[in-house]
Amino acid sequence: MKQILLAILLFFGVQSAVRSQSIILSPQAEISVMSCGPSDLIHAIYGHTAVRVHDPARNWDVVFNYGVFSFREPNFVYRFAKGNANYMLAPEYYKDFYDDYIRNGRSIQEQVLNLTLSEKQQMLNFLINNAKPENREYRYNFFYDNCATRVRDLVENQVDGKVEFPTENVGMTFRQHADEYQKILPWTNFGINLVLGSPSDKVASAYEEMFLPDYLFQHFAGAKISKNGNERPLVKKTNAIYEAPSLSASWLTIHSPEIILLLILIAIFWLTYRQLKSGKINYWIDYILLFINGLAGFVLLWFFLYSEHPAMAANYNQLWAIAINLPFLLLWMVKKWRPVLRWYWVVLSCWLLLFLPLSLFLPQEFAPGFYMLIAMLLIRSLLHSRFVIMRS
Repeated sequence: MKQILLAILLFFGVQSAVRSQSIILSPQAEISVMSCGPSDLIHAIYGHTAVRVHDPARNWDVVFNYGVFSFREPNFVYRFAKGNANYMLAPEYYKDFYDDYIRNGRSIQEQVLNLTLSEKQQMLNFLINNAKPENREYRYNFFYDNCATRVRDLVENQVDGKVEFPTENVGMTFRQHADEYQKILPWTNFGINLVLGSPSDKVASAYEEMFLPDYLFQHFAGAKISKNGNERPLVKKTNAIYEAPSLSASWLTIHSPEIILLLILIAIFWLTYRQLKSGKINYWIDYILLFINGLAGFVLLWFFLYSEHPAMAANYNQLWAIAINLPFLLLWMVKKWRPVLRWYWVVLSCWLLLFLPLSLFLPQEFAPGFYMLIAMLLIRSLLHSRFVIMRS
């Protein structure tokens, strides 16, 4: 999904063409689906899909791009988190599109659609109308309404007949599909998995898999257009425009969350053991863990209450990232309140011990790093609980 840092990426010549209502395609015109590879930038890790309209007889070569947004839009980051950010359709010259992806080292593949001239004209007319300022914006939804699904829906709605896509899926959930691409940015993947709730653990159908450009490319390759008992392939030719080196990614590197959190867990276990043997508790570890856990809980609570992203509803990470830990921390830092609050550690220990086996039966996948964070807080809670029970 392509970022455009400028408020609007519409060149004068493209604007003039799009505003014209008398663009009549020649028989040499072709309409293609452009599938672009991912990069290691957060907004581009999933790849990109766009539509190319090329008419050499008219000297017209324009790409229509449903993935345009701008960070300069007021409150864009907040609105994106809340789930009400708007993306837009914008045209650009094919040469600029091509140069941009080559410069950024991203693959480009082209699927020339097997359309009649009237279907091509109808599709272009729709794109021109859809690119008007009053029509171009749409409410972005990562899983269900993005640059890839918009192209899929465009083709379905504008051809003369029914598009029949392959029905066999790979049996992966939406979360697992996203993980395939997010793993090149391990900490980003960690954070996204934290805020994604149980709806993202639904197995994606073959049709739903096309929210990702790579899967749209695959399913378009096997799709057919049927009408009155006659069939024709949706794609008549595939061109490998540019093949970029594949992005290397590994789940476990020295910088990955799992390795770093495991090392921290070992350190906390060792420090806690020493404090247990000495009978003296150093609270700075607890302050850090409670702050991180409670802050994560408040973030998840905010998403649950205010975000319109359907995938962020019913997030069972709130069962271990507990918002109340943050106010508890503030009170625990005041020494006079500790005798009153000390039994909270026992309750917290029992709850985390209960959550661990319970998590195996919840309809949500939990990343390994989450269990390490739980184990850190559980170790500290058990230490406090032991002293609470011994002194009571």
